[in-house]
Amino acid sequence: MTNMIGTQPLSVCVVFATDEVALDLRDRRPDSLALFGELDEASRDQLAHDAWAIGLRALANAHAAAQESKLKDVGAALVGDIDRQLRLYVEQQQQTIGAVLTRYFDPKDGQVTQRLSAFVDDHGVLARLLEKYLGPQNSVLAEALAKQVGETSPLFRKLSPTDSTGLVKVLEAQLRAVMSEGHAELVRALDPLAEDGAVSRFLKSLREELKGADEDRQMQLSTALAALDANDEQSLLSRLVRETHRARQDVLAAVNPDAPSSPMALLKASLTKLLEEQSTAQLALAKRQEERQVQFEKEVREALVRIELKRSQDQKSTRGGLVFEDAVLSFVRAATQGAPCVFEATGATAGVGRSKKGDAVVRFTEESAFAGAGVVFEAKRDAGYAVQKALDELDAARKNRDAAAGVFVMARSHASDVFPRFARYGNNVLVVWDDQDPTTDAYLHAAILLGIGLVTRTKTAGDAGDITALRDIEARIEDELSRLEKMEKHSDTIRKNVEGISDEIRKAHKALDLLLRKAQSTLRALNVEVLDEATEAASPLSLPKGSLAAAVLALPGCGGAA
Repeated sequence: MTNMIGTQPLSVCVVFATDEVALDLRDRRPDSLALFGELDEASRDQLAHDAWAIGLRALANAHAAAQESKLKDVGAALVGDIDRQLRLYVEQQQQTIGAVLTRYFDPKDGQVTQRLSAFVDDHGVLARLLEKYLGPQNSVLAEALAKQVGETSPLFRKLSPTDSTGLVKVLEAQLRAVMSEGHAELVRALDPLAEDGAVSRFLKSLREELKGADEDRQMQLSTALAALDANDEQSLLSRLVRETHRARQDVLAAVNPDAPSSPMALLKASLTKLLEEQSTAQLALAKRQEERQVQFEKEVREALVRIELKRSQDQKSTRGGLVFEDAVLSFVRAATQGAPCVFEATGATAGVGRSKKGDAVVRFTEESAFAGAGVVFEAKRDAGYAVQKALDELDAARKNRDAAAGVFVMARSHASDVFPRFARYGNNVLVVWDDQDPTTDAYLHAAILLGIGLVTRTKTAGDAGDITALRDIEARIEDELSRLEKMEKHSDTIRKNVEGISDEIRKAHKALDLLLRKAQSTLRALNVEVLDEATEAASPLSLPKGSLAAAVLALPGCGGAA
């Protein structure tokens, strides 16, 4: 392209091509002729070169400043309006957060307080478990004691006074047999009708002697007195006394447990043997129970060691981060189930920015007044994430997933002491969670609810094609900025001493960065926030009843399905 300006005394001819600009300048003004007339040829070339470079740069800067001054007033008005809207929105969100936190953590009627009360009160979960295992009726301990020493146990049957095979009945039968045998012998010894009894033999001998002395009454009387003489060892009375004493000794010997041949000794031996066998059996049972208990405790300790070792290895490897990410996604999926939104795990797919930042997105469906608005979730188990780095990561994830709000979930095992347990930064929410500690579930549930509450309804003021074109321009500018950064790195490496090129690159980088911010401001200006309290009130932002319990049950440690 050729541009001719034929005004006198200064004329310019410009030839423009895609790779160069050719300039033919003819200056007939006296002051210019005087200036160049005093210089030699080399100085004239240098002066012309400097005049072109410096003048062109000054005009370009002046043109850019003029364009910037035109947009300055528009930007100031836009910033003021956005600031006012943001202040109003922040106040509304603070009120919402206060109400939500009061509902969960109020000491009188908060859901967390109610859950703790339901766990530790007289009819709570803890009381039911104690009643199940240690209660006096139908508990595991009562059943074990009843089985070992209860009415149906072998020991109780052995000691029962009514059981025919018990020790009391056996002892009673043995005593009855011994006493019956001793009593029968004593009765037989004193029975005058028993032929082999002592009294019968005494009377028989007395009759025989009286019969022999029938003629002599005196002799009969003497004989009777002699038979009844207790001092005579050979008298019938002495023999009766001796036999009665002998029978008494036999009865006492029969009931003496110390006599080896007595029935009571046999009964004592059998009873002692039975008790020793029972004691041996009880000791063997107790020993086996102790061995099983020791083996059980050993297996439990080994299992705990394996679990701790696995957790330690997971914390040192990337697998632990994947496990934590799966736990977070399972919790969020269960918590938002039933709400007017859809859950999508996006960690393995690229977003609008061609990156994979953003592990999951919860986006409202058409049945909600906030249709299309989304919340991105990012789960990290990395000690290198400070607050600012987490916010930068969440901003990038929101941009990549086209989300209005974001929730960053940090593992408590890797969170630093200064990392907030629960905090909000604009439309970003930071929360610390431990998938092994149920007490932290309420924090994650509150963060999910707060992230959903931070979404806004928007409408597009411009044409869809213009919006797409502006997004394409933004992407291209970002690519150019990336390329300029690479060029700057290469320039610094190759030509460290060439300050001119680096200065131009920095200025170009700054100008393109300014252009990017203005393009982004323009793009945001085309998305006007819709404030319709009636419509929003008709579509409240809330999670279904029981979502916290469902999210807790969805965790692997609680036996739920992810």
